[in-house]
Parts: sequence; structure tokens; C-alpha cells
Amino acid sequence: MTRPGASLRVRQALEVGAPGFAAVQGAVTAYLDAEQRRGRLADGTDIATVALALVGTVHHLLMSSWAGAEDAQEQTRRLVMLLVGEGGKGPS
Repeated sequence: MTRPGASLRVRQALEVGAPGFAAVQGAVTAYLDAEQRRGRLADGTDIATVALALVGTVHHLLMSSWAGAEDAQEQTRRLVMLLVGEGGKGPS
């Protein structure tokens, strides 16, 4: 996510028909749904909203990263913790 030119490659891939962000959001939603069914996310977790927040955040970090910026993985980890809490059972 932090490599220069990554956003350009993503834009080029989308232009030639790669799945768009709706497909990515759908895949993340399906993954979170499976995690919820396995008991790794609390039953009340709004997985569609969590997926939207994750995809939007990662997209933003991808498109706006620069050398010396805060670590994108750490920012994403903190967002996940805020949205689903420790162990996926919801915010504390």
C-alpha cells in the first residue's frame, strides 16, 4: 500500500477491467461474514459497515501514501481494533 506508483497501477488495472472496489468490498464482507459465523466476530457486528470502512480506509491509504507517512498497516490495525475490538468481539 505504501509503494510509490501502486495507486497508478490500481487505476490502470481498473481501466482495463479489473474488479472494482465494489467487488473488493463484497469479498471483505463475505470474509467478515464467515468470521462471524465461526464466532470470531460478535453476533451484533455490522459487517457490511466494517467492510465499507476497511475498504475505504485502505483505498485512502493507497491513494494518499507518501514516503515517511505513518505505517498503513498500523493505521489499518488500529481501525480494525476500533471497529471490532480485541479478539473481534466488539469495542471494549
